[in-house]
Amino acid sequence: MIVRRFKISDTSSIAKLFRETIFTINKGDYSMQQLEVWGNSTLSLQEWETRLESSFTFVAVDGGEIRGFGNLTCTGEIDLLYTHKDYQRKGIAANLLTQLETTAKSKGFIGIDTEASITAKPFFESKGYQVIKKQNKCIKDMFFLNFVMRKTL
Repeated sequence: MIVRRFKISDTSSIAKLFRETIFTINKGDYSMQQLEVWGNSTLSLQEWETRLESSFTFVAVDGGEIRGFGNLTCTGEIDLLYTHKDYQRKGIAANLLTQLETTAKSKGFIGIDTEASITAKPFFESKGYQVIKKQNKCIKDMFFLNFVMRKTL
């Protein structure tokens, strides 16, 4: 597996991975209504391209296929970190997180934040992130429990 910078040609694969992962991996922690809103929160490929191009985005590739992706905003926040539904617990998210943290350090950030889902919270805790607060985030009039987490770099 290699971790490399995002290319525009990765966009459709990333959008598909995002949606499939949410509907498979997060179904134990969120209702079907919540999954529908979350999984469809970014609809167009143009929206995806804009979101991914405006941040430091990396993909994990194995066998020519994208197995995960993550991005770091210019304000030092991990916006997205997703692993393909069929490749969970293989170190992909950990490798992407290492790259994101390295990038954050190189940009002069002394800490890094994220909003972790119920599902992702244990992963981030295992990597040294601490819960700053529990919150109900609103996306398209639907509320989702998640956690603002931070790690000092």
